[in-house]
Amino acid sequence: MMDFGDESSSRSPPPFSPSMSVGLSLSSPPLLQPPSKSSVAAFKPKRSAAISHLTGLGNGGRGCTDFYLKDPLLSVQQSNGSSAAVAFEAAAVAFETATAMATADTTTDVMTTDCHLTAKTNGRPSPTTINFKKPNLTLTSIYRKSKRRALAKNGDCNIILANIPKLRRRYMQDLFTTLVDAQWRCTLMVFLMSFILSWSGCGFIWYMIAYTHGDFAPENMNNVTWQPCVINMQSFTASFLFSIETQHTTGFGYRMVTEECVDAIAFFCFQSIAGLMIQAFMVGIVFTKMARPKQRSQTIMFSRNAVICQRDGQLCFMFRVGDMREKSHLIGASIRTRFIRSRMTPEGEMLSPHITHLKVSIDDYDDQVFLMWPVVAVHKIDRDSPIYDLSAADLLNERFEVAVILEGTTESTGQTVQARTSYLPSEVLWGHRFRPLVKYCKTKMAYEVDYSLFHEVSKVDTPLCSSKDLENYLIINNDSNQNIM
Repeated sequence: MMDFGDESSSRSPPPFSPSMSVGLSLSSPPLLQPPSKSSVAAFKPKRSAAISHLTGLGNGGRGCTDFYLKDPLLSVQQSNGSSAAVAFEAAAVAFETATAMATADTTTDVMTTDCHLTAKTNGRPSPTTINFKKPNLTLTSIYRKSKRRALAKNGDCNIILANIPKLRRRYMQDLFTTLVDAQWRCTLMVFLMSFILSWSGCGFIWYMIAYTHGDFAPENMNNVTWQPCVINMQSFTASFLFSIETQHTTGFGYRMVTEECVDAIAFFCFQSIAGLMIQAFMVGIVFTKMARPKQRSQTIMFSRNAVICQRDGQLCFMFRVGDMREKSHLIGASIRTRFIRSRMTPEGEMLSPHITHLKVSIDDYDDQVFLMWPVVAVHKIDRDSPIYDLSAADLLNERFEVAVILEGTTESTGQTVQARTSYLPSEVLWGHRFRPLVKYCKTKMAYEVDYSLFHEVSKVDTPLCSSKDLENYLIINNDSNQNIM
């Protein structure tokens, strides 16, 4: 990836002192025009999002390489006397991030750029040139890469089912669930059409019963001694009104069935039962759609970002969850996390996607949580963790997703509620921790939760290496200390 200017510089980089700084300057090739001010301004949010998890990492490497990235287009600073080779690698990471974001609107196939590093050793600058060659990235590819996720932030599954045989027939077999999951305009349209069609259809049947009996014959309509099937029904409009009265048991008393027609009596019983079934079915759909537990999950909040920092001397992956309701709490709530990433088996089989369990806990107890106030779910990155060998630099290239599922029972209704969200590598902040938001208010004599700080994080000194490298370093450091003693 890197080609140093001369052979001697690549073999033995100059020694670095703890107070040394590394400057990074970019120069465009002759054939590549510099980006305009509008394009640079448009890519500032994407550039900051791509390096947000490297921003603000301060001193405190504890034996691991420690850099903090101020701006990939300006400079890279080194601290704690790390080696020059690591400094060059950090500069390369910064350069790749900057060029991918700043030149995404160009149309060139391959871009070659020189990165000049100026190191001050003993007061004398010693420039070193690194040549980079990187394929051009388009705006579409960057957008798709940043948006590729299986679970949206609001909990909706980003999954499209294709080539399912007899899909419509299967949906119609489960009509109740299909109408509950449909949009409101579709449900209301079915609600209205079910009544209008039933009124019209039954009204037409009533009209045909009277017509076949001869009630609409001119000689019978004016005959006082003629006994019709339905009294005072002499047109289709009258039969439609009688259908509504029969189905909803209105009974105005002006029209009624006589004992003259047996088929009219049988259909009267059928319509009364069918009307009750249609009304119960449609009212049940509307009530279920309004009272389904998915609406309760709208008051459950997840933090916008997840963080990775040290807690009790161990790297931890953490996110925050809270319930905005004060009275109706969740009973028996539990948090489950799933780590989604492709994996290659030793036999060469690609498992994509591959789901791994990510064990989380709340403070010092298990995943069962009572959301009196917002809590922080913690996953300890140990040997059993799928991100045991993940470092801060790996977040730039890794492609994974952490799906979070909160499930509990609503205290007031007894319904099971499930809230979901997910975190991508670009939404994981390395070297940050959540700010406390619960405090005791003496004037109100109650604990007060400031939800304006729910998503707020603060920077904290955190090693940039993986938990595996940190553990190995601590073991070697302890062994060397024991040998010295």
